[in-house]
Amino acid sequence: MSWGWVVTGAVAAVGVAALGAVRVRRRLVNPWERAERELDKRDRTLREEHPDTVALRHRAHYLSETGDLAGAVEVSEQMLAERVRVLGEDDPHVLVTRHNLANLRGRAGDAAGAAEAFERLALDMERVHGADYIYTVQAQRAAVRWREEAEGDSQDTE
Repeated sequence: MSWGWVVTGAVAAVGVAALGAVRVRRRLVNPWERAERELDKRDRTLREEHPDTVALRHRAHYLSETGDLAGAVEVSEQMLAERVRVLGEDDPHVLVTRHNLANLRGRAGDAAGAAEAFERLALDMERVHGADYIYTVQAQRAAVRWREEAEGDSQDTE
């Protein structure tokens, strides 16, 4: 066998091995496939939500924008109950819904209720995401803000 064939065979073997490694690496690390799997999982989960959940979210936003904060709180409570039932307590959608509901409570005049809701949310955010997570910190700050407002309201009535 001549050296030409040996070199050609070696180059071909290296090329085949490299191609195989690329295929294996793509299978293990392909971000597109992983993203597709996550989207499929999320879509399946959200499809299990009550069909009116999106309508509830829009209704709560509409009521809030038109000044019916008590109505927005009521609709948001319904939406939260549905999301907890389907997605579970620690799902990011549920945590965001809890944040929005706590904020609505405060805007509706229940500063003490908002403070308590944000305090519970901050504890759950810390448990799920950690103390340094940006939304954990935001929930802690909101709890302080609403607590100060609630204490200011109680001092005004004295």
